[in-house]
Amino acid sequence: MAPVAENVQKVLESVKENKTTVAAVGLGGLAVAGAALYIRRRQLTPPAVGKYPVGTLPADAYDAVIVGAGPSGSVCAFYSAKAGAKVALLDKATFPRDKYCGDAVCTPAIRILEDMGVLKELMDNNEAHFADAGGFVSPMGISYVGASKEKLGEAACCAVKRINLDNRIAKKAKQAGADLKEGFEVTGATFDKEAGLWTVTAASGATVRGRMLVCADGATSQLATKLGYCTEAPRGVCSRAFVEGGTHNANFDGVCFYPKWSLPGYAALFKHPNDELNYCYYLIPCGKAGYCGDVTEADLARLHNDAITKDPFISAALGPNAKLERMRAASLRLGGQGLATTHDDHLMIIGDAAGHIDPLTGEGIHTAMMGGQAAANTLLDMRTTGDFSKASTAVYQRRWMAQYGHDFGLSTKFAELIYRYPIIMDAMASEVQRKGDAFMSKWAEIMTNMQPKTYFFRPDVAAQLGFAIVREVFEQKVLGKADKYQLKA
Repeated sequence: MAPVAENVQKVLESVKENKTTVAAVGLGGLAVAGAALYIRRRQLTPPAVGKYPVGTLPADAYDAVIVGAGPSGSVCAFYSAKAGAKVALLDKATFPRDKYCGDAVCTPAIRILEDMGVLKELMDNNEAHFADAGGFVSPMGISYVGASKEKLGEAACCAVKRINLDNRIAKKAKQAGADLKEGFEVTGATFDKEAGLWTVTAASGATVRGRMLVCADGATSQLATKLGYCTEAPRGVCSRAFVEGGTHNANFDGVCFYPKWSLPGYAALFKHPNDELNYCYYLIPCGKAGYCGDVTEADLARLHNDAITKDPFISAALGPNAKLERMRAASLRLGGQGLATTHDDHLMIIGDAAGHIDPLTGEGIHTAMMGGQAAANTLLDMRTTGDFSKASTAVYQRRWMAQYGHDFGLSTKFAELIYRYPIIMDAMASEVQRKGDAFMSKWAEIMTNMQPKTYFFRPDVAAQLGFAIVREVFEQKVLGKADKYQLKA
């Protein structure tokens, strides 16, 4: 034991003799760590005082010029103007104007519409239909339709035609004080660094000046592309065709159909007021470049039209007498595709222009509205501090990432999994059949952004799904479970 005691004593004496050095090294390490933390905080925290405090804005300029009066732009304009900001809201069309879309407004967007006073207007004018009886059909034809409202306490989504939704949000922004300029087709924008002002130019030659430029001009975003922030064309696409009420057989509010030949894309039927349906088809980028699973954007019309008569589930829901309008299509920019950033000095990009569409579901109305509100809050913060630099607009990016952007990566991975292993969706449908509405409500929460995709990794959920997949593999591969999802001849 003596050698051990001697060694311990030597160590103690060494520490005692060198305590000054140890202290210096410790303090030095703390200083370095503190400096790094300080620099990091400086990068993420907007300056307290900037060059352009309230009162420095020229009389003929706006705090923000928002290009595009869809859900993201109009929500941004509403909350900004309501809080006292001077806002110009520009749109190349004249309202009411249409937008080709699935028309599903998920819970987060419903709450914003309620806060804005728009939801009441939609309901009072019979322009919204809440989806309670909803579900999905898996690639093997395993189906379930449940009542989400009974389990969630509220419907997971409602259907609103975009011609009505966009009109009411834009007009509500105008009522809040935004200067809505319709028929203003933006052709370009230039920034005067010395004055800290953007000049936005229309095809007519008219100009509008503003401290902040907000690009909200849709998935193709000509402005963000022209300014160099968007470097790729959208890779996703969706169709839409309204079905006249009383001519179909659908006895549900909303169902998604996942035929294996278009995975991870899907078709859907959503019920509107007066028994009218929206029939839509989504193709989601996945697999090798240029493809949406095993198909391309060029296959959309074929898939959309074939399903009307050949898909065993969609054709049954539509029936032989369904009166459909011709198919219309729109581009989808999912998961931030094609943009390295959504902010810069005196600039924010929001909504479809920023690619704020869920890469798993193709839904983007709720993310557009949430992002529009985040942009408005950031604008108001900058208006208070007078700083519109990239350090300040970074707050907007952190906000949308915290609200829904953090889900985009997992959504992309799940889309790939569904494409490569359709049995996952079959297992989910079988499990929902076994568990009923309680389990279906959890699926609805995840798919409508009420719960993050990480919910699937909860031990209780992951274990349940794991067992469901093993069971489904056994039933399909060993017992020869029948495939009900085959195209009609």
